Amino acid sequence: MNELESPLRAALADKRVNRIDDLHVVTDRLDYPAIDQVFPLFAEQQFFLDELARDRIRGAEVLEIGLGSGVLSIGAARAGARRVTALEINPRAKIFAGFNAMMNGVADRIAIVDGDERLFLPVAGRRFDYVMSNPPFEPTPPGMQYFHHSAAGPYGLDFLEKLFVGLDAHLTDGGHAQIVTAAPGDAKTPTFLLDLVQKHLRGSTRIVQNPFTMTFDVIMDRLAGKNMGTVEQVDGLREMARRDGATHVHLCMIHYDLGPTCLKVEPSKKTYTDYWDLPAEEITLQSK
Repeated sequence: MNELESPLRAALADKRVNRIDDLHVVTDRLDYPAIDQVFPLFAEQQFFLDELARDRIRGAEVLEIGLGSGVLSIGAARAGARRVTALEINPRAKIFAGFNAMMNGVADRIAIVDGDERLFLPVAGRRFDYVMSNPPFEPTPPGMQYFHHSAAGPYGLDFLEKLFVGLDAHLTDGGHAQIVTAAPGDAKTPTFLLDLVQKHLRGSTRIVQNPFTMTFDVIMDRLAGKNMGTVEQVDGLREMARRDGATHVHLCMIHYDLGPTCLKVEPSKKTYTDYWDLPAEEITLQSK
C-alpha cells in the first residue's frame, strides 16, 4: 500500500477532498479555471442529505439527474438504495464520481450513464421509485459563458422546468422525487418556484424553505466578480429582475409525490447560511 500513497497524493494535490456526514468526496478546487469544473460541496448538498427520505429510499430504484461529484448518489446508496442510475453530461464529472463511488464503497450499486440535454432521454420508458437532482440554478444572463452545461437561464429555473415536465412519467406509483434548488422571489417567498410547481406538477408538492436568503443583486455581484458576463449582460438581468419582482433568492428542497394536487411550504429545521460561499469541510492532505 505504501507504494500507492505517492501517486495518490500527487493525483489529489490539486483537488479538494470534502467531508460531509460520513462521506469523503473529491472535487475540483474553487479556483479550477476550466468550464468542466466539478463543483466543490456546498450547503445545498448537506441540506439534501439532511432531508433524504430514508424510509422511502431503502430498497429503491433511484435516478439522479446531474450527478456531478456523485455525492447525492453515494448518499442514496449508503442509505440503502437497491441501485442508482446516475446521469451526467460532463465527462470530467463522471471520472470524479466513479472514483468517489469506489472510495465510499458503493461502486457496485451506482451505474453512471451519459446524460443528455433532453434530461430523461437516456432512461426513456423507465420509472423509478426515487428521482433526485441538484440542478444548475445560478441565474445566468442570455449568452453568458458559464460552467459546462450549467447555464440555468435568467432566473436559474430552466433546468428545473425540464425536470418538472418529465417527472410524472418517470415515477413509479408510490414513487418520490427530491430536488434541491435555489429560486427567486420576494423577500419571504420563492414565488417563481411556486408558479413553476403550479404550472407543471399535478401531484403533492412540499417545499422546505431555508430561512437564510440572499438578494438577487448579491447574486449578480458574484457573476460580475467572476468576469463570466459583460457589465451590460449582468445589469440587464438586474433590471429585468426588478421589473419582475425578483428581489431575493431562496434555497429550497422540493419533495414530490404522485397523487392529489397539493402545495405547501414550510421552513427547514436547520438554517443553511452562506450557501454559495462556504463549501463543506475540506481535508488537507499532509505531504510526507
